[in-house]
Amino acid sequence: MTNWLDRILYNLLPGRCVLCLSPTKRSIDICIGCELDLPFSHYACWQCGLTLPESQELCGHCLVSPPPFSHCFAAFEYRPPMDKMIAQFKNSQQLAFGRVLSKILARQYIKHHLRYPDVWVPVPLHSERLKIRGFNQALEIAQVIAAETATPVIGRACRRFKATDEQKLLSRHARKHNISGAFVCETDFQNAHVGIIDDVVTTTETVAELSRVLVKQGAADVQVVCIARTLHQ
Repeated sequence: MTNWLDRILYNLLPGRCVLCLSPTKRSIDICIGCELDLPFSHYACWQCGLTLPESQELCGHCLVSPPPFSHCFAAFEYRPPMDKMIAQFKNSQQLAFGRVLSKILARQYIKHHLRYPDVWVPVPLHSERLKIRGFNQALEIAQVIAAETATPVIGRACRRFKATDEQKLLSRHARKHNISGAFVCETDFQNAHVGIIDDVVTTTETVAELSRVLVKQGAADVQVVCIARTLHQ
């Protein structure tokens, strides 16, 4: 939605904050007070997105064993109230939470980046998970970012043909085994700069596996953009 139309609609139908329910009086469904209280990510490893001291650009792990993507950007640290807000979005179909977080993510990404990828690719859900949830949260986020950056999103660029267990329930070693070979992609990304979109990045195993698939399809560079990044690997 264009910014001017967004403002007109919110003037006619003022929104309410998804957290405190007060009138927002702004073109987003979160009041300024609640937004300022969110755990924004200020200093992070450029490559994997982990929170770091201000003086560091890369974490030790990325220096020794860099992931297959060049950059990971998260708007927030994954700590309260982000866990509940994202759970409301993903698991309770409260899409208003997703729209709020996606708009803030898009704004933060634009603020910190002069160039954008050639295309956005949301992390795909397996068909069975999609039936249960009813939507792919990564695609919902990607559509907002695509509109704000004027960059296309390819929602079906890749498929998740392996029904994996939920990553958050597994150890890091088990996550790597669980996600291995989960994605297939037949889209030609020759020399393209690709941006992967996800809601939360935890150990990076999921986005790393998808990055390897995209590189095999010709991607010149892969970066990751997410709403929140966990504080520890």
